[in-house]
Amino acid sequence: MKKKVLIIDDDKEDLGTMKSILEKEGCEVSSASDGAKALEILKEDGFSLVLIDIKMPTLSGYDLLRLLRERLNHKVKMIYVSIVPEQEVDMDDVDGFVQKPFSPETLLNKVKEVL
Repeated sequence: MKKKVLIIDDDKEDLGTMKSILEKEGCEVSSASDGAKALEILKEDGFSLVLIDIKMPTLSGYDLLRLLRERLNHKVKMIYVSIVPEQEVDMDDVDGFVQKPFSPETLLNKVKEVL
């Protein structure tokens, strides 16, 4: 599963956990702790998937998703990874959702399903 993945999360522990899980599966993982850094990283090409936390300072996951869809359209799959319960999440234009806290299996299953 050699895919290029970007993880955007302001929680360093969650970011590190997701990065570790995906790297063990052979993914090339980049990370950003906020939307501005993510937009900079996404100037590079070749990402297959973006994992986005919803609750972040400055630029929420919703705002970031909207900006990324304008820029990348649907070339790149996007999954929300959030503490916000799924039934409260605006799922418009997103490819999947993973509830925090999550098991490695839950994250990997959703990533494989979406890709």
